[in-house]
Amino acid sequence: MPGYQVKIENIDASIFRSEIELNKITLQTASLNPGQSGLSAEIESVKIKDIHLLKALFKKDIHIGEVDIFNSNFAGSFAFPSKGGRAKLSPLNLRIEKLFVRQLAVDIKNKTTAQTYVLKNGFLKVFAIQVKQDDTLSHGIFSHFDFGAPEFKTISPDSLYTFTAVGINYAAASKTLTADSFAVQPNYSEYGFAAQSQFETDRVDGRFNQISFHDFSAADYIKSGNLTSSFIEIGALKLHVFRDKRKEFRHIQKPTFQDMIADYPAVLNIDSIGILSGNIEYSEHAEKAIEKGSISFDEIDIKIYKITNDTIYKTEKAYLELNTNALLMGKGKVAILLKARIYDNQNTFAVNGSLLEMEATALNPILEKNAFISIISGKINAMYFSFSANDSKASGNLKLLYQDLDFDIVNKKTGETDAILDQLKSMIANIVVMESNPMPGEEVRIGIVDYERDPERFLFNYVVKSLMTGMKTSITKTNKTGKPKK
Repeated sequence: MPGYQVKIENIDASIFRSEIELNKITLQTASLNPGQSGLSAEIESVKIKDIHLLKALFKKDIHIGEVDIFNSNFAGSFAFPSKGGRAKLSPLNLRIEKLFVRQLAVDIKNKTTAQTYVLKNGFLKVFAIQVKQDDTLSHGIFSHFDFGAPEFKTISPDSLYTFTAVGINYAAASKTLTADSFAVQPNYSEYGFAAQSQFETDRVDGRFNQISFHDFSAADYIKSGNLTSSFIEIGALKLHVFRDKRKEFRHIQKPTFQDMIADYPAVLNIDSIGILSGNIEYSEHAEKAIEKGSISFDEIDIKIYKITNDTIYKTEKAYLELNTNALLMGKGKVAILLKARIYDNQNTFAVNGSLLEMEATALNPILEKNAFISIISGKINAMYFSFSANDSKASGNLKLLYQDLDFDIVNKKTGETDAILDQLKSMIANIVVMESNPMPGEEVRIGIVDYERDPERFLFNYVVKSLMTGMKTSITKTNKTGKPKK
């Protein structure tokens, strides 16, 4: 092997059995000196079985029935090769029917970035490997494979995240990929993470448990990027997202979720995704706040149907659908249904939902730090909303039924509500805001959802801001046009 020193302690060959066994193999970069970076490997044994000697002698083709590699360990630090710099694998045509790698350990680092790969006690079974003369390493040289490992870990090139998968197993025969867990772990604290970037960005800390991909071809995904599955299931999800909005905002246009699906560069066809339970918390440090505020959704149950970029739906009707149930702040029962036509020219989607039975004070962790409002009392009996949105605008209606609402304005500098000026603002705000809906002897006030899409924000922001317009017109004193009274 060019550039490497290879040492084999023992070779046992049998012409009659057409087998070769290599024992105690060591490999290292040829120029490797103490303290220098490079790649080294130790392999306990390699067994090569069913060698077709006549083909090797007369046709210059190497045809092998099976290769077993036992207890191998690869470690080192080196500059990972670029995509354009692939080494040739063999000067001859090579075919291996089965390649089994057992008890594989990897611990390698990219010398030019923070990227790291660590694999413990993994296994790999590759079938029908076909390497033509002077071929380079590519995904087209094999038919299918199985793999698994107790743990696989990698650090992102920018050092921001560590990704860890535990209990991975893929079987090509059943086309099923499973994992006990997958974790996305930031390598910096919330504010330390924010300090790594000039612009405000989301810090994601998440864990997914009991994951399974059904009718999924790993070989097809590696070869062409095609992502297909009849059903993806996640047993439990725990997700915490933090954003420091005191950082500079990066002004770039965000694609809609429909465009992201349509523009996927390969085949995308997932019939359904199910998240059986979970908790999601979003924290945000507002620009003028003294500390962060948080909003949470607990006991989440999410179903997503028909995620596809199949161009047949440019002429046939099909809908992506998201159906979720959760507890807002662990209290109010939330149900949301989102439906979007696949390949709609305006990227139209419809949202229908409800929020039932919660004390308004439960919203203080987000309102006090982000809206600078502290709710003193009040109960939300129910909220029902329905609106349609597209590339440019959301419109619809919202019915918010509540009673005995009372609140104070929070001082942005101190976080308190007892300043005289803040009490004056609270008094004026309470005059404008109706304490109940409906008021005694009056009809229910219907809020108007009317919001222009901000192309620099994504779906969650679009939905929340649209709902806020409906809530504002539902709780404030309005004239007959539905606009707040001056």
